[in-house]
Amino acid sequence: MSLVRILLGVGAIALTISCGNSSNQKKEKGKNSGPTLHEVVDSLDAKKHFYFTITEDGKTDSSVFYLARGLYKSDTVGVKLEVLGDINPGINADGTPNEDNGFRKGAIKISSIGAESDAFVKVVGQVFNMPTNKPMVTTPILPTVFSSNKGKVDLTKNSTYSFKLFFDTPDNQQAEVFSVLDMYKNSFEITEKDSTFRTQFLKALTGE
Repeated sequence: MSLVRILLGVGAIALTISCGNSSNQKKEKGKNSGPTLHEVVDSLDAKKHFYFTITEDGKTDSSVFYLARGLYKSDTVGVKLEVLGDINPGINADGTPNEDNGFRKGAIKISSIGAESDAFVKVVGQVFNMPTNKPMVTTPILPTVFSSNKGKVDLTKNSTYSFKLFFDTPDNQQAEVFSVLDMYKNSFEITEKDSTFRTQFLKALTGE
């Protein structure tokens, strides 16, 4: 075998190994790239609905932190959530509301993560036809939470939990929305109760 053929053969083997390594690196990169984000807004919804994919971002003895993110026209928007792990049920076994135990202020906290949260506020303004360039308030937002569930929240198990969130605003009014925390889909959803609360919900996000 000539020297030229030997060199060509070695080069071909090296190229094959290089391509294989490159392919493996791409697979590993895709594997570690994080969860798939979905569109945060469905423009077809009559009642405006915001959908976030959540990933755990730490915990304390009493709560779990989540990063909640979604896409809007290819831009990433999001907030940080802190959810208490011992939220009591607000619905009795017979289906009647338990108003004594069902309400808890700050059981779900919503906080800014910077530019992505400011972008979310801007999206809310656009969707509500109330354009705004105001940033999200930098202090945690502490809505009063009503647990629309018959069982206690357990964040260690795959389950779906429904809530009503009541947001206070600086002008002493209130915005009410529905929310769902879905541990099967790793999602957090906010749906407006009706359009009359839009102004107050936006004020709760901006603190103004």
